[in-house]
Amino acid sequence: MDFFPYEPFDDNQAQKKVWEWLKGAFKDEEGVAYYRYPIFTRTGRLNREPDILMLHRKLGLWVIECKGCSINNINSIQGHEWQMKNWYRETDTPVAQAEDEMFAIKNKLTERRETRGLVSSFNFRVALPNVRQKEWESKGFGQLPSTQGVVLVYESLTSTALKKKLTEDSENRQQKLSDREWELVKGVLGGILPSREPRDIPTGTPPNNPLRVIQNIESRLKILDETQQKIAFEVPSGAQRLRGLAGTGKTVLLAKRAAKIYIKHPDWTIGFIFFTRSLYDQILELIACYHREMHPENQEPDWTKLKVLHAWGGREQDGFYYNLALRSGVRPKIVNDVKHEVGYGSPGESFEYICLCLLKDVIIQLETQLKAKSNKEINHAISTIISSEGKEVLEKKEIFEKFFGQSKSLELFPTIYDSLLIDEGQDLPPIFYQLAYQILSDPKRLYWAYDEAQGIGSLLVPRPKTIFGNNPDGTPVVDLGGNKLPDKPSTYRTPLVYEDGIQKAHNMNTCYRTPRQLLMTAHAINMGLFRKEGSLQGVTHKKEWENLGYEVEGDFRSVGKPVTITRSLSSSPHPIDQDDFDLKDALGTSLTIQPFNTEREEREWIARQVAKDIELGFDPWDIMITALCGDYEKPYLYELQNALDQYGVDSYIAGVNGNPSIFRKDDCVTISNIYRAKGNEAWKVYACRFHYATQPLGWKQEEELHKRNETFVALTRARVWCIATGIDSPIFDELQQAIEQYPNFTFPAFNKTSLKRLTEDESN
Repeated sequence: MDFFPYEPFDDNQAQKKVWEWLKGAFKDEEGVAYYRYPIFTRTGRLNREPDILMLHRKLGLWVIECKGCSINNINSIQGHEWQMKNWYRETDTPVAQAEDEMFAIKNKLTERRETRGLVSSFNFRVALPNVRQKEWESKGFGQLPSTQGVVLVYESLTSTALKKKLTEDSENRQQKLSDREWELVKGVLGGILPSREPRDIPTGTPPNNPLRVIQNIESRLKILDETQQKIAFEVPSGAQRLRGLAGTGKTVLLAKRAAKIYIKHPDWTIGFIFFTRSLYDQILELIACYHREMHPENQEPDWTKLKVLHAWGGREQDGFYYNLALRSGVRPKIVNDVKHEVGYGSPGESFEYICLCLLKDVIIQLETQLKAKSNKEINHAISTIISSEGKEVLEKKEIFEKFFGQSKSLELFPTIYDSLLIDEGQDLPPIFYQLAYQILSDPKRLYWAYDEAQGIGSLLVPRPKTIFGNNPDGTPVVDLGGNKLPDKPSTYRTPLVYEDGIQKAHNMNTCYRTPRQLLMTAHAINMGLFRKEGSLQGVTHKKEWENLGYEVEGDFRSVGKPVTITRSLSSSPHPIDQDDFDLKDALGTSLTIQPFNTEREEREWIARQVAKDIELGFDPWDIMITALCGDYEKPYLYELQNALDQYGVDSYIAGVNGNPSIFRKDDCVTISNIYRAKGNEAWKVYACRFHYATQPLGWKQEEELHKRNETFVALTRARVWCIATGIDSPIFDELQQAIEQYPNFTFPAFNKTSLKRLTEDESN
């Protein structure tokens, strides 16, 4: 049985006792249990909150209401009303309360067509762990009609007794459920992801119209799987890493966790940090939605305590760097400062530079204090850092990071946050993580989510050893388990879980948003599996492919020999990939490729196709056009906008036509460069300028790896359809191979030495 959370998050001793007994009783049974399970009305108002809710595959559903009173607190019982003394209220109605909570859960399952009638056994009990059987009977309470068989005292609550009691007392034996039905019931109880009401289909719409595909998907329940539930519910007492593919729900789960932490600890200062500026409104809305769902009074959070922070920020928008610079007495740098000092760089490189400069400026402020320390190595580092200017700051970043690791005790920065949640972690440099770690209160609740395939500004895989390094005694600064320790036997490895049972790292490989063909193709192009010159990056062990959700035939140790990969339907459960999806004619194909001779032809064709999409009934919001980074980017986007205008299609260039934090505008098709597209999605995506996948920009000092990562981002923005366009080039041969080989990709095996970048999880 899964328990959420595994350890109670409050100090209610009565509830904690019963929770521990329940875990002991049913830990090996099939089911799920929740501690203080919130039940909300459709408007988001908290309706009920059972102390304990258990769903057992054979025993059905149980609600247990716990009361910590002693027998001396109960004066009398008349019907459902208990007269209390020396209690927090004069009267209590625990039996009625438990019954009402049970019916509220029943209504929750009944109002959903998918789960209506599946649970046949509903039960409720009141638990009194501080009352003994003799005391209860001596007052005559055990024979009352309203309590008989419903109230469980201490002797019936210990693990062995509780299991026996609930097994015997189940009102009606739970009917047998299929695996799919069982997962649906668990899913509805575990949480439903926010979604809009499904759109209406106008009368006379042909059966093969693609709008029917969109409506079908919009109409389906979006439930949290087991891993997602764990991530959303748990609050680890230390660092935690979430490694997840595009479309696995990383942002949504971090938003839900942020709201949960804030409700549980309203006095904490919490930061949710992201890299793509156009995600600002989306993240605010997600956190606010989950907060309303969990808050008893349906209130907005206090955004001064729960801060949504762009990694950089500025005067008009809160940001991690901007706020920290001000708190440290340093003038924050803006984009123009970076261009003047070091020239053009990618957003990731520019951000790394300003973080390194912030550290340098703080060191200069504290130079006298620091030089008073006796550590000669630190003093040498200080003089080296202070003497560096401009581009030398980036060149000497290793000195910065080494210095930072040695000088943690110097408290260069104030403690500001109690918890930090980081999205898009693959785009953030080591110096950012080090700054974030230092300004956290103990026990350093730093939670970061990443997908190394989406690192378009950075090729760093954010592993703890890479980012934080080791302490002077050789122990890891951040330990996610599996590490050797210098003072332990060679066979010893640090634990993978915290003392309360929460995992230090999660791997998320079940992709819900991106169709199977698009995700497989995105990985193939990203890694270069069909590249004539051989693969560029990827993983070289069967176990690591399985961690990505793939099944493998062949042996990667036999370099050059063919290996075959595919994704199981369980790891790619997108509705259109299921055998029972009956709108194949309306669906068509998920991936289309269209090469051209010139970019003018490309823009003209895209504009014409988008106009046809809108004639079919697509809303402009359903469509996104995103371009890989290339030469003369802004002129290209403007000319594309002009082409759309010629066909009567209104469009909006994200970050150019308006507020850089806004990605979409009503009644407009969004046009975006790949940096702003990251983190956003659309039903239909036109991924243009795809020929740049093999043409790194020299003036940006790019590698082909950067461009391959851009293709991954572009292909995985689509929720159903992606059309890849560009000037005819070898990348379209690779795309064609992916289309022809789907759903099984065969390519030559490769090893670490043949790759330019290894993305497997070698270490924690």
